[in-house]
Amino acid sequence: MESNASYSVLLPLPDDSNVSVYSSYTERAVYAAIMAVACVVGTIGNCMVIIAVFHCRKLRTKTNFMVVNLSVADLISSVNLPWMCVAILSEDGWPLPQWICGFEGAVMVLTIGCSLYTLGGIAVNRCCAISMPRGRYYAVYRTSNIAVMILLFWLVPMTVVGVGIAVFGTDFFGYSEEYSMCSFDSHHAQIQLFNRIVMAAFYPIPLIAISVSSIVIWRYVQRQTKLITNIMSPELDNSTSVAHLTTKNILYERQLAVTKNLFLVISVFFMFVSPFSILLVYPGGDRLIPPFGVILVCNSCANPLIYALRHPDFKVVFRNLLSGWVAKQKSSKSSGLNLKI
Repeated sequence: MESNASYSVLLPLPDDSNVSVYSSYTERAVYAAIMAVACVVGTIGNCMVIIAVFHCRKLRTKTNFMVVNLSVADLISSVNLPWMCVAILSEDGWPLPQWICGFEGAVMVLTIGCSLYTLGGIAVNRCCAISMPRGRYYAVYRTSNIAVMILLFWLVPMTVVGVGIAVFGTDFFGYSEEYSMCSFDSHHAQIQLFNRIVMAAFYPIPLIAISVSSIVIWRYVQRQTKLITNIMSPELDNSTSVAHLTTKNILYERQLAVTKNLFLVISVFFMFVSPFSILLVYPGGDRLIPPFGVILVCNSCANPLIYALRHPDFKVVFRNLLSGWVAKQKSSKSSGLNLKI
């Protein structure tokens, strides 16, 4: 249900700080338009996830506590994207007070890290839920333990932001002239050190958590499917044979669905996060920063689709919420017409 968030704030040192990385204003406008769409979709989608969990008791599961935390981080990223649009469209520098852009850059780094660690936490949670005995799973994922985990998901990026401010200066976060983004000072002498800190803090741990958990789940489903198939007796009458084949088809479809979901989570993680993370360590691809940054922006609206819209219970709640809202609007219009009459 591996946003997500605007990752365009993490910028390596450009080769020539006096040359804009944008070839034309049209390129700026395209990137701004994509981020504006991501802002709308991400804000609506993440709000619906949060409302759905609080609205429906059935959705208040241990995994969904982390999904809500993911949606909160992505929602903060989404509502901050308009500032990034203003920055990209401003060819003559940041037009507003500098503290707004500095605050925007720090918030984006914070939500990026929280989103990534929450993705890793969700993967591990699902792995434990499917592979652990039920009693042990509930013992590990007590409400207090989940609260501590979520707190750590926020504390890690908070520490990174704190290091940036304490070590590199209070004005470290702000407007980047080269990339026209609210990020941090790409001219700082120790910018590569900060890039490596961000890379080491945000990328390897969530990557390992998602990859290992996905492999464990996939192997577990394979073993269970094979076990259930083998224990079924081959000496069956015709009617039972039909049921046997139907059961095998259901098991196959279940295994295929799980495999697709795992592949989707891993693919989205690698597609949204890996390219930009590599650029942090190996600078020089200045022209690649804007497109990869925009791709990563879409993570804030992709996470609700992966972790919520593919969930059957979320689908039902979303449908009920939307139908209730439409019915309310129609009722309001009808009441208005009656009053006029």
